[in-house]
Amino acid sequence: MDELQYIVDLFGDADPAVTAAVDSYFTGGGQRALSQLRAGYAAEMVPARKQLLEKMLVRYNKMLIISALKDMAEGSAAGRECPLLEAGYLLSSLTDATLSREEYLENVLPIAMSALEEINENRTGIENVNLLNHVFYKRYGFSSTGPFEMTLETSLLMNVVKKKKGSPFALSLLYFIVAQVAGLPVYPLCFTGGFVPVYVENDKILFNINVFHQGEIFVENNISNMVKNQAASLGVNVDIGEAVVKKDHSILVMYLEFLQMLYSNAGDSVTQMDIEDAIEALGGKRFLTIESDEDEW
Repeated sequence: MDELQYIVDLFGDADPAVTAAVDSYFTGGGQRALSQLRAGYAAEMVPARKQLLEKMLVRYNKMLIISALKDMAEGSAAGRECPLLEAGYLLSSLTDATLSREEYLENVLPIAMSALEEINENRTGIENVNLLNHVFYKRYGFSSTGPFEMTLETSLLMNVVKKKKGSPFALSLLYFIVAQVAGLPVYPLCFTGGFVPVYVENDKILFNINVFHQGEIFVENNISNMVKNQAASLGVNVDIGEAVVKKDHSILVMYLEFLQMLYSNAGDSVTQMDIEDAIEALGGKRFLTIESDEDEW
């Protein structure tokens, strides 16, 4: 901690070399250094010092998040699965730098592990999703807000986890996280203005999942109507032929796009720009409006 106090004293020095050294300390130290800073912030009682620590925490937390998101985007481009559990922490921490990974995992991991314990590879996809739904909606009691209740309060992931209710985008992100940890191939079928979760096996959509209605399952011949109905609820006309299954990291971008809109409405330009940087780190492509089909199945 003495080393940290020394580094804190150097923060804001006018010498560019000193600034670079402080930046290097935190970027090189990664989450260990950030955890020290977070602990120092929590323990600090002097207002001016606490404000300084908060400023540092926000700066270096964001730097590490952007770096990690870039790695995830590169991994996704190389065909690797995006680790949604970790990504959920990064996006939550982007808007709350005081959130520790330990607190996040203590709240989210039990849900995911409960689903994993129920899943059996000898069961069909529908059977396994029904078990996931039982854990998610019955055992933990998650539900969606109405379409006109999509606020920051109901859209921040940790709020959803703790209050068991959230806006469609936030609830969907949590559902995707839990499904991935459970080993289920659930991906977003994207259309202009939104998406629906689908179960994909051998590059084929087997069924659609209505996350907003207790995980209700629709078989393939009903997917077209489901997409059209959901698009219509968003004021969008869409042909099923325009819908494209996207890679798993796209749900992160869509969630960030939605948050960015909410922060813009709230007049918070600082957080809005932080989210813009996060979207750019994930590749810069906007998924609520389909621009290309280069990552179709």
